[in-house]
Amino acid sequence: MTEYPDPNLMEDRAALIDYNDKMVAFRGFLNKHINLWRIVAATGLIIATTFCLSAPAHMFEPDDWAYYYAVQNFAQGKLVVSDAIHSIQSSAAGAEGGQLFQYVNIGNGKWALEKAPGYPIYEIPFQVLGIPRWGNVLLALGMVVATYTLLKRLRDEKAACIGSLLMLFTPVSLVMLNRSYMDSFAAGAFLALGGALYICWLLERGQRRRRASAVVLFFAFLLIAWSVVTRYTNVTVAVIFALHFAAMEIHAIFKKQDKRGLIEVAAGVFGVVMPLAFLLIYNKFVFGSPFDYGYQYTQGDISFAFQHIGSSTQAGQSVFWNIIKTNLRIAPHALLTGFPLLFVAVPGLAIAAWSALRRRRDSWSNLSTPLTWDILLLLFGWFAGVFVLYVAYEWTANMQMDTRPFMVMARFYLPGLFPLAVISALLLSKIPTKLALGAAAVAAVAGSVIFFQSLHNQQGTPGEGINRPPNGANAPPIGNRPTGLPPNLPQGNPTRFPPTRQPPGT
Repeated sequence: MTEYPDPNLMEDRAALIDYNDKMVAFRGFLNKHINLWRIVAATGLIIATTFCLSAPAHMFEPDDWAYYYAVQNFAQGKLVVSDAIHSIQSSAAGAEGGQLFQYVNIGNGKWALEKAPGYPIYEIPFQVLGIPRWGNVLLALGMVVATYTLLKRLRDEKAACIGSLLMLFTPVSLVMLNRSYMDSFAAGAFLALGGALYICWLLERGQRRRRASAVVLFFAFLLIAWSVVTRYTNVTVAVIFALHFAAMEIHAIFKKQDKRGLIEVAAGVFGVVMPLAFLLIYNKFVFGSPFDYGYQYTQGDISFAFQHIGSSTQAGQSVFWNIIKTNLRIAPHALLTGFPLLFVAVPGLAIAAWSALRRRRDSWSNLSTPLTWDILLLLFGWFAGVFVLYVAYEWTANMQMDTRPFMVMARFYLPGLFPLAVISALLLSKIPTKLALGAAAVAAVAGSVIFFQSLHNQQGTPGEGINRPPNGANAPPIGNRPTGLPPNLPQGNPTRFPPTRQPPGT
């Protein structure tokens, strides 16, 4: 008698085979896209953003109040405000213990934001949706993804995880992530996003199709340029990238290595032109000329030592050298508190340079893609473009920073965090995994402790014992000021127009 297979049993067996195939595919997907390092990095991002969103957005300095009202005003389409609105907002800030003197009088009964417009413009959609503090969260997510992607490309996922945690939990970064009404975190994040994209483009140049390569380069320069529209002094780093790109293209032309130079140049230029055009249009609308800007209406110590070369104080001393020496004296405490990874990054830069110079393939810089001299010079130029510039900043030299919270000074240097985190991650990733994770954990805990302490004690880190008003006192007496110039006004801005033109509307 012939036996026939049970159709139901065959269907069950087919279903079981199909189920097993799907489980194998799912496990393959998990193994490919999810691992310990990615889980740790994602957990760090969740913890950092939870810390910062659960704590009040503290308004420690006058800058916070300027951006707070700028975001509101810009979201309502008010790039300039009237005397009446400015008076109401100044009184409201004063009632909360703040000061609004970084909206400047541009004449004709109008007031405008002193600072670069990039951050308030970026915040408009978040303000309209009623979630203004999530602007920094989105930037933190992008910054972590960019850092992780680049370091994975340079070394491995362990280095990528460590670098991502350093970008988040370095004390300056974590504190400024919370201060949603400041441009500091955004200025550093836009620069990190653009810089990481540019270095990835550099590493994979010639491996991508021409169109894909041009798109990556366009967004890299777009983000770098927008970081300048967010904080004007980022232009020093932007110039480093522009010079590096120009050198790369010139070298390729002479070596006849690649025929895609024209489209790459066009993509890079277009990425820069868009933010620049926006800034010129904004300046024209607000100040009456594309080449005017808010700081032209400011009275205060907002220049840099380079602008005082040849000038002398009332005592006959060089203003240039006085500013440099004063900042060099007071900066180490603030910077080492705000950037503990300097202890690793600075020696790391020296080791990387020495290894590249000796071409030692067995050194710590032996990466899956070698950290070549051009990338090293780019990272070093990025670091110097921020840290050297602000050592020459007049305001920090004249405002008794040695008696102020470390964050007041250290926040200026935040756009220089990315090269420090990259070098530190590459160095730490060479030590055993447990030690590397331990070092990253210590950095995260230390950054978190300083962050929470800063919420309860506006005056500084534990043990500083500073007893000053939240926004700081006025500048010290003239005798203690390296420039020998009068101190800043306590509040408000007198009308001061650029010497070459009349106020808008006259």
